[in-house]
Amino acid sequence: MPLADHIEEMVRRLAVVLGIGGIVTLLLYPGADLVNSALGLDLVSSTEVIDFLWNKHIPGAPEMVDRRPRVYGPLELLLTELKVAALGGLVIGLPAFVYETYLFMRPGLYSKERRYYLAAVPTSLVLAFVGISFAHFIVLPAIFAYFTSYTTGTAVVAFGLKETFNLILILMGYNAIIFQIPLFVMLAIMMNLVTRVWLEDRRLIFWGTFLGLAFLISPDPTGMAPIIIGATMIALFEGTLFVLRWTGRGSLAPTAEGLAARRPQAAVLAALVGYLLSPLPAPTGYYDLLPSVVVETLAANGLAAYTPLIIAGALVGAFELASLLLRRYGRSRRMLRVRLAVDTARRPVWLAAVVVGYLGSPDPAVLRWAAELNLHPALAGGIAVGLVLGYEALRLLLASREDRAS
Repeated sequence: MPLADHIEEMVRRLAVVLGIGGIVTLLLYPGADLVNSALGLDLVSSTEVIDFLWNKHIPGAPEMVDRRPRVYGPLELLLTELKVAALGGLVIGLPAFVYETYLFMRPGLYSKERRYYLAAVPTSLVLAFVGISFAHFIVLPAIFAYFTSYTTGTAVVAFGLKETFNLILILMGYNAIIFQIPLFVMLAIMMNLVTRVWLEDRRLIFWGTFLGLAFLISPDPTGMAPIIIGATMIALFEGTLFVLRWTGRGSLAPTAEGLAARRPQAAVLAALVGYLLSPLPAPTGYYDLLPSVVVETLAANGLAAYTPLIIAGALVGAFELASLLLRRYGRSRRMLRVRLAVDTARRPVWLAAVVVGYLGSPDPAVLRWAAELNLHPALAGGIAVGLVLGYEALRLLLASREDRAS
């Protein structure tokens, strides 16, 4: 096709995506209000969503008059309702965007690549909801707890409806978009556009880009939101590369060979589950042993619940920094052996960092649940053995299917 035809097709497909997002936006507002008033139904309206999000994220909003939203212009409520509806249009428009991109590229794709792209459409929607949930349950509570804590004793915070919801909706929409990072990394690798090694060698460039975008787009001038968003983007990028390194391939789909190579890890995890379910004493964590300065600082900024992430992130970051320095400057034969040992230890170190980080939680729910749920030793052992047998059954099933396919 001539270049002009390609551009015309691209514009047409983008118009389809914008049309779908616009229709969903209109259905949410003012469509829900009109249907409720005309037919007496009880559809969720934008106003109810605003009230729910406000009471959920602003500390003390349901009880304190000072924490209710302030409207400083006649159109603020109307425009905020429209923005809430537009967030729904964005979420629905993301998989439509992926699908229209697939239709645009379909003539130049192999059949295997087409399957990858089609599988990405529902995955995109799931990741968008996961991103919004991450913002709703983790990012926004931490940010507003920080906003209300650092002004205590100095000033009374008056939350304006427009500015506050700009922050809420931008962070929710931004998280819905950035949680597509694993999908696009997987698609790029599966379609042989890049390799995992290529991405790892240029990780610092991606880190800088992520941080730059986080500080450029975030409406929070205090720097709290951009730091969380930037760290999330880096974690998604590095987590995807880590999983790909774990599988050793460009796909997350398990294979019989991969499962066979990871029998020891599966056996250790099954034994750990059996141990937690058994009446044997479980560890209680070490949060009370942390330095008081650290505990008080995290609590004052509303970050106590994120202690496990901070500890695990610090451990993984130190390990990866050492690995990066070895790759950059370790040229001698001895350093090459150390580098190989470090690369081999990456998986157990990451797993150990997650476990150590969780043990530093102020409320380790899993450990508390394990202490309360004391199954009979025979039953706990039977569950562990069942997990191992299920793992082996899955390996045999995949091996049988691969043999038939070959």
